[in-house]
Amino acid sequence: MIKWGIALLVAGLFFTTACIKDSDYSLGKFWLSYGVIKGQSGNLNVRLDDGTILYPILSNQPFLTSYTTDRLLVNYTILGNKIENGDTNYIVKINAIDRLLKKSVTKLTKQNADSLGRDPVDAKNFWFGNGFLNVNFAFKQEFKIHLINLAKDTIQPTTGEISLLLLHNAWGDNQMNERSGFVSFDLNSLLNGKDSVKIIVKSKDYLGASHEFKGTYKKEQ
Repeated sequence: MIKWGIALLVAGLFFTTACIKDSDYSLGKFWLSYGVIKGQSGNLNVRLDDGTILYPILSNQPFLTSYTTDRLLVNYTILGNKIENGDTNYIVKINAIDRLLKKSVTKLTKQNADSLGRDPVDAKNFWFGNGFLNVNFAFKQEFKIHLINLAKDTIQPTTGEISLLLLHNAWGDNQMNERSGFVSFDLNSLLNGKDSVKIIVKSKDYLGASHEFKGTYKKEQ
C-alpha cells in the first residue's frame, strides 16, 4: 500500500551518475539515486540502477546492514572515484537512505479482481534496473490509502510476450489531489528458467486512454 507522504517524497526521482565530474567531489554536494545493497557484512556496497557501484566509507558499514533486502533511494556525497574494468565507480559517504515500495507480480483471478482494482493511474516512467521493473506513477487522492499492483493478465497474447496490468485500487477515495509514487516489481517469477522475457505492461489513465509499455526483462547478472 502507498501512503502519499512517502510516495510524494520519491516522486520523479531518477538520477544517474553519467554527468559526474571531478568538481562534484565536494562535502557540500549530494546525489540521489535508486539502488540495492550488495556484498558481504562489513564490505557492503550500493549498486545503482545504471550498474554504477558506490563504495561507502567504513563508518557507514554498520548502518547499511539493516537495508540488505530493501529497494532504496540513497542520498550520498562523492569523495572520490574508483576505476574498475574501465568503469567509473565511486567512494562515497552515505547521508541517508529511504526504503521504497517493492512488490512481486500477482496473478489476476476472479477472486482477487475487485481487491486489485480498476481505478485509473497515470504511469509516467518505466525502466529496468537491479532486477526490477520500476515505475513512477501519479494518482488522485483525498485521504484513503491506495493500492498499486502488477498483475499477470488472464488473456495472454500468442506472440510470446507476457501481458501485465498495472492496477490501482483507490478504495472509493475522492479524486481530489494529485500525488506521485514509485514502485519496483520483481519479475523473476516470469522467467521460468529463461534468460529473458518480453513483456507488455498495460494501464489506463484518468482521461480513459490506454497505454502500453513494451520491454525485455533480463535475468539479473
